[in-house]
Order: sequence, then structure tokens, then C-alpha cells
Amino acid sequence: MSNWLAIKREMQGSDGFVAWVRQQIIPSGEQLALEARRKVIDTRWDGVEPQKEAFRETTVDEFFCDLLDTEYEIYLQYEEKCIAEAIRLALNNAQVLEKYPHTAQMLQMALQMIENQTEESTQRLSELASLLRPFYMLFEQSLSQGRCTRAGGSPQTHFEYLLRLLGYSGEFETQTVLNGKVDFLFPNREAWKRDRQRCIIVSVKRSLRERYKQVFEELGITGGLSVYLLVTETLEEAKKDLAHSKIGKLKEQNIYLVVRDAVKQNLFPSESRVFGFSDFLLKELPLRRQIWKSLIEEH
Repeated sequence: MSNWLAIKREMQGSDGFVAWVRQQIIPSGEQLALEARRKVIDTRWDGVEPQKEAFRETTVDEFFCDLLDTEYEIYLQYEEKCIAEAIRLALNNAQVLEKYPHTAQMLQMALQMIENQTEESTQRLSELASLLRPFYMLFEQSLSQGRCTRAGGSPQTHFEYLLRLLGYSGEFETQTVLNGKVDFLFPNREAWKRDRQRCIIVSVKRSLRERYKQVFEELGITGGLSVYLLVTETLEEAKKDLAHSKIGKLKEQNIYLVVRDAVKQNLFPSESRVFGFSDFLLKELPLRRQIWKSLIEEH
């Protein structure tokens, strides 16, 4: 096995060097969501958490999108710190020397090049760039893969927070197992057992491209039920991902699509089975609430 392949195996994967560095620097998803929440509230609401009455058609969409986009910006900042701190962490940790020997050896060689005063600076810089090229290339590839994984759970966290601000506490369950695990079930599993057609399911995804082929399997319990697929990608991302053919397949499965207001207005202005965040949260959900609320009152 070549040295390059040995380094690749050490650096990538769930137990690789890059994953180890990320664990040292990047906070948990819950912590990232909290950082984003604090920053958005400080910026948009002068540090005071908004109340239910504060949300109108524009502010609810802007607030939700701000939470999503701000967390992504914060995450990217932590990624930059990972790249900046990776070598320092590697050279000062015995665990790295033992677990990732080829990677550690490469970084030790880089350090020796820097300290070598017998060569000209330009020569040392050239050799150093050549030596570390695979390191940074593999590092960035691994970060990119991890970024997709981490981004998947963020929309669910922020959506749940927004639901609680809007007064839906106690009227939904998360990660409930029906035929499969669903992100949000309104109002609860007991109500589902009594009359599932008066309940609704919300599945949250970063994009349709993400696990697109599994969407229908995950929501294969529809059968006349009210199921909403909430997709949080930006307008530019949606232009590439949300083809009308995909929307047609969702309609065939009796699934409503929920998107950012800008995506709704620009791509699906007349599509009745596509909701913007504002209409879904301030109009559609309250209407559905009148139906599922009777299940709670009956109990």
C-alpha cells in the first residue's frame, strides 16, 4: 500500500483523523443550534426571545431561515478552525502518533522542513506545499462529507424550537416510530392509534437530493394521511434540486411539500400542494390543528 493510500485510510471515515479533529473542535448539533439561536435573537430581536404574537407572514419565514443559515455559517467557521488547528493538535497528542502513524509522520516531516535552515525559503515552501497537498485535499474531502451529515439534523432542531414558540408544545412528538421513524407526529402516538387520518406527519430534510430515493419508503404509511415534507434548501439550491418531476412524484404519493417562501414564490407560485414556510406555519398548521385537537379533547 502506497503512503498516500495509508494516509487516506487514516484520515477519512468515522474513526479517521479528520473525524477526531472535528470532535475536538466542533460542538454538538444542539450546541450549534443554541449558538445560532442566540445570535439571531440578539440581531433580530434585541436579545429578547420572540413571543407567539410577534410572528407574522414575513417574520416567521425570515426567523426560521435565519436560524438555518446562521447555524450553517457558524459551522463553517468551526470547520476553518479545524483546518487551522489540525496540525497543532496532531503534533501535540500522543493518541494521534499511535493511532494515525502515517499522518503523524508526514506532519513531523513538514515540521522538519520548516526548521531546516540549510535550504532557501522558496525551496522549503515548495517542498512543504508538495508534502502537505494530500493532507489538505483529504482533509477537505472528509469535512465536506461530514458537513452533509451534520446539516441533516439541524432543520429538525430549529423547526421544533419554532413550533414551541408558536404555542404547539404538547401537541407533537418527535422521532416517533410508526411503520418507520417519523420526525414529527401531531398530536401524539395515542391519537394516531385512535384515528390516524386526523393526525399529520411532518418529515424534515435538508434537501430532496439527500436520501431522495428513501423518502417514499420512510413515508410509506401515507394511504390518505396528511403528510408534509419540509425541505429547507435555499432558492439557488432548490433551482437545481426541486425539479417539477420530483414534485409530481410527491403528489402521486399524496405528500405536500413545504419550502422557504422564496422557493414557493419563485418556483411554485401556483402549485397548491407546495406551501411556503409562512403559509404552512400560520395558516395550514392551525387548520390541521382544529382536526387533531379533537383527538386530544376526546382522550
